[in-house]
Amino acid sequence: MNYHKEKKANRRLIWVSFISSFFLLFFAIKISLSQLSDRKSIVEIKGNIESIKFKKGRKGSNTLVINLNVYPDIKFKISGVSLKVTSFHDLMYENKPGDSITLFIEKQEYNRKISKTEKMPFPQKYFYPNNISVVEIHNRNTEYLSLDSYNNEHRHNNYLAIAVLGFFGLLMLFLGFRGLKYYSKNFK
Repeated sequence: MNYHKEKKANRRLIWVSFISSFFLLFFAIKISLSQLSDRKSIVEIKGNIESIKFKKGRKGSNTLVINLNVYPDIKFKISGVSLKVTSFHDLMYENKPGDSITLFIEKQEYNRKISKTEKMPFPQKYFYPNNISVVEIHNRNTEYLSLDSYNNEHRHNNYLAIAVLGFFGLLMLFLGFRGLKYYSKNFK
């Protein structure tokens, strides 16, 4: 009886390792094929600042939230790896409510959340319908976040994600083949 349980458990572990390997390698490839923003894929939004807030989140995640008078319902956010390359202290102290500012956002987010010409996918529609990520921000005198620095930081983050997912995907694939070898040697 113990022989059959071990055989079944071994077969299950082999399937789990191959399936998890497939998913990890799939997401590594998907990240490697993702396109970064360029000048053709962003939209300029000009407006006056209604408020700028710096929010500290859980587990060390921080977010800079900007509200404009043109779109009072929309929260323009800079967070994660983008916040690292943003001069957010200068942005907060040099700009007060009523000052004009220029933001650049991705065209897809503009079409989905502001002009509403594209349909929003399920997660965005129900969880973050009013949040838009900023890819570039400046006023007349100062550039606080440039598209180049935004892309460089995201490219570096993508390389790290590809390396980690690829490593664990290959490790699970290797373990799957080792499990097959063990299974064919001991259970047939």
